[in-house]
Amino acid sequence: MTDEVRIQKALADAGVASRRGADALVADGRVTVNGAPALIGQRVRPGIDDLRVDGRPVGTRQVATYLVLHKPVGVTSTVADRHAARTVVDLVPREHRPPGTRLYPVGRLDRDSEGLILLTNDGDWAHRVAHPSHGVEREYAVALAAPLDAHQVRALVDGIPLDEGTATMRSVRRQTDTETRRLLGLVDRQGGPRATWYRMVLAQGWKRQIRRMLDAVGSPVLRLVRVRIGGLRLTDLRPGDVRALTSTERELVAGTRRDRGGRDQAPANGTGAGTGLRVAIDGPGSSGKSSIGARAASELGYLFCDTGVLYRGLAWLAAHEAAAPTDPDALVALIDRMALAEDTQGRLARVLVDGQDVTDRLHDAAVDRIVSAVARVPEVRTALLPVQRAIAAEASPRGVILAGRDIGSVVLPDADRKLFLDVSL
Repeated sequence: MTDEVRIQKALADAGVASRRGADALVADGRVTVNGAPALIGQRVRPGIDDLRVDGRPVGTRQVATYLVLHKPVGVTSTVADRHAARTVVDLVPREHRPPGTRLYPVGRLDRDSEGLILLTNDGDWAHRVAHPSHGVEREYAVALAAPLDAHQVRALVDGIPLDEGTATMRSVRRQTDTETRRLLGLVDRQGGPRATWYRMVLAQGWKRQIRRMLDAVGSPVLRLVRVRIGGLRLTDLRPGDVRALTSTERELVAGTRRDRGGRDQAPANGTGAGTGLRVAIDGPGSSGKSSIGARAASELGYLFCDTGVLYRGLAWLAAHEAAAPTDPDALVALIDRMALAEDTQGRLARVLVDGQDVTDRLHDAAVDRIVSAVARVPEVRTALLPVQRAIAAEASPRGVILAGRDIGSVVLPDADRKLFLDVSL
């Protein structure tokens, strides 16, 4: 017996359209089931029910196809548009289109933007990648006429009111010189030699979201290139180039892996499924962990975190609340009031307490006096363990370097790379 599925899934599986596009077809009255107009959400039996679009029969599931394309400026990311000179589907060569396959883009890039875009006929996979509920990150290289100030960066991260709701960026940082050289080696060099490049990460996906957000803070976009979707990066495609995704890349994009039965699973060990490495730098005090880690992260475009900032933040809060630096219950109760945020250089170095930035107070004399005592409390180290692991998990698609005591042995025992730094007197 053939299982029933919702009509938008049946249409997506057959390569007719994405699930959202299938809903639109049904709403427009273009779909029938056994001769009767279809209803949104209706359940059908693929292969048994007579399912038609515009009077043409809809077949069963096609050969699944997954492509990645470097969209140039001036190309429209739709299947068909009578006003567009070229669409992304027009750029796909015949050898990448199995007979009868109807491809559609996963998400969109506006006509003036460029970079990574995916095409498929697998509706389930497209939904996992595109739907905001799955939180698949998209990273963009954005050229601006002038650097952003701290107020503008804070506004972008905290949220900009748009018609759809509050638009936020997961992170905003200056692009490194290495990243700029690599990017301009792939894309056409344009946009002006004095442009300031940033990397911006979204987990939403509203129409022209980055452009609208930057317009709102008074810094219009000169150029926008999507450089990452999930764990897939723009590394080897020239503008207009297209290739098939490998099975590993499909899983990296959607943030899933397969079990032995071919079913999707969440990333192993909560560490994400990105292509960036998780690097642990350990060693005694004053051995250069923070300096070397921050410089390496800057060169690689990774996130950097010296986990000592967590202990300093907790010490400041303990002093502020007059909590004893050796009282485990009082200290652990304060941890949930803290959060880390990125600075403009891609370092997870800002400490927020109850939403207020206290970073400039972390080296006060009161903190220096008690931070060592706070860090020695076993209950504190245990309570901060999941916090540090969460940092690595959330940043892994981009790549992350964590520096601090016990990083490689306790916090990230399964890190991709472990370094121990030491210096002689």
